[in-house]
Amino acid sequence: MLSKNSVPVFFVLVAFPLVINAACRQSFMTICDTFDDFKNYKNTQNVKELIIGSETGSAKSSVNLMETLKLEKFQLSTLIIIGSINQLEMTYHYECLYASSPLKYLSLYGNELKRIERYHFPLIPLKTFSLVNNKIESIQAEALKHNDAETLDLSDNFLQTIEYSSLPLTRTTKVIAIRNNKLTHIEPNSFPSSLLSLHLDNNNLWHLQDGVLGDLDKLQELTLSHNKFKEIPDVRHLKQLVIFDMSHNEIKFVEKWAFKQMENLQLVDLSNNVIASHFILKWLDVPNKQPTLTISLAFNRLRDLDLANLPLQNKTFILYGNPWNCSKWNELKSALRGHETKCDMAFLANERYPYCINYTPGVYRFEGLWENDIDKFHEAVQKNDNLAECGLAVAKYQVLNPVHFFCTFIKDTS
Repeated sequence: MLSKNSVPVFFVLVAFPLVINAACRQSFMTICDTFDDFKNYKNTQNVKELIIGSETGSAKSSVNLMETLKLEKFQLSTLIIIGSINQLEMTYHYECLYASSPLKYLSLYGNELKRIERYHFPLIPLKTFSLVNNKIESIQAEALKHNDAETLDLSDNFLQTIEYSSLPLTRTTKVIAIRNNKLTHIEPNSFPSSLLSLHLDNNNLWHLQDGVLGDLDKLQELTLSHNKFKEIPDVRHLKQLVIFDMSHNEIKFVEKWAFKQMENLQLVDLSNNVIASHFILKWLDVPNKQPTLTISLAFNRLRDLDLANLPLQNKTFILYGNPWNCSKWNELKSALRGHETKCDMAFLANERYPYCINYTPGVYRFEGLWENDIDKFHEAVQKNDNLAECGLAVAKYQVLNPVHFFCTFIKDTS
């Protein structure tokens, strides 16, 4: 099954009403159970969209993509290989052979590739190159350096390290997704300067070396959610950022000037961290030139916010899930009126859901005492979240798509 965080590519739900021969079937695409079935197929030269593999799982084999599929001869525009390879053999790169290849979508899914080496894939200019869920543990230096692909998806594998020059470094690549791996280290200059969108969610990253993001001046989307960051990496030079997601980390503080020059920023998602300082909105010093800016601080440890002399125009805040001080909540709620989302207010205005703690003076002699109550508060919030009538989750983003939060209300049938 594809991960919900993977870049959606081109898997197609197909029916098999017309059987051409015993092994290959023709529907919206040509479907062959094995590479041998395709080799024996009588109409190979006319196939444009091909799936190799079966729902029940076919025998995996060692494959040389060039010799097996004759990609320089056929007119394939889409090739999907599912659960059919346990090892890739060396092929040859002669770039001039494939410069005019019609193949634009190449996906290997559910195979056992383990290690990607140089000459495993021919140099074909692709729109989408997907290697999702192939048990990849490592990519050799220069293995994909010269591969032209607008979108590269390496999600749902077992990568721990990204070596310099192991990924495409051409000026073609716009989107790279390496979600749901085991990344702990990325070498500097591993990403092409042409990149517009970088997704490194659900890994084990706690730090990015200087130079990892250094040349990405065109970057518009950066998502680092579900990692182990305790502080925000240096992103001050990423002036074209529109979307910045560091939700579900361990962030306590934000450097004051981190977003100072980001005039295009439309979303900062810092939800599900451990931010407790009431100065957080002043640290998020973002220019007021962008048309709209949504800041999510949901599910942190905030008890109050300092709004003094803080410009709020064109800003929307998502705040539910914080242990607000009940004695200050009404004042804060009034100051932020008009800057909340409909869904956020549905939680904060509903007595069924906990939204504040009564920090009675004299009761909390030690900070650790209210920290225990905050933990209990979060437990209660999470339980009630399952019963909620709307969702605060961030919508899925892709380059050039509108930035928004979704809020789906469920009709009350009680």
